Amino acid sequence: MVGEIVGGVLLVGVGLVHVVPGVVALAPGRAAAVYGTAITNRDLELLLRHRAVLLALVGIGLIVGAFVPSVRGVTIAAGIISTSSFLVLAAVVGLGDLGAPTKRVARVDVGALAALVVAALLFGFTG
Repeated sequence: MVGEIVGGVLLVGVGLVHVVPGVVALAPGRAAAVYGTAITNRDLELLLRHRAVLLALVGIGLIVGAFVPSVRGVTIAAGIISTSSFLVLAAVVGLGDLGAPTKRVARVDVGALAALVVAALLFGFTG
C-alpha cells in the first residue's frame, strides 16, 4: 500500500516535470524561461513547440498512470525512454559543450529517470 502511494507520487512528480515545458507549445515566447534559450527563427520555434507537445503527452500519461494501473507500465516505459534519450543525446553532444540551462535539464532528467526506476520497482515492474 505504501509502495503504491510512493510510486504514484513519483509518477505525478515526474509527470509534472514533463508537463511544465508544454507551456512552450502554447506560448513560444516562454521558451527562454523554460529552456534558457531564445527562439531565433520559425524553424526552431516549430521544433521546440513540437517537443513541448510530446513532453506534455508523456507527462499526462505518467500522471494518468499514477491512478490507472492498466496503463502504468507503458507510461513508465515512455517516461524512461524520454528521459534517458535526452541524457544519451546530451552525452553524445558533450555536456561540456552545452549551456547551463541545458545542463540543468539534464540534471532534472537524471532525477526523473531515477524516480521512474524506483516507481517501476515499487509497482513490481522488474521484468
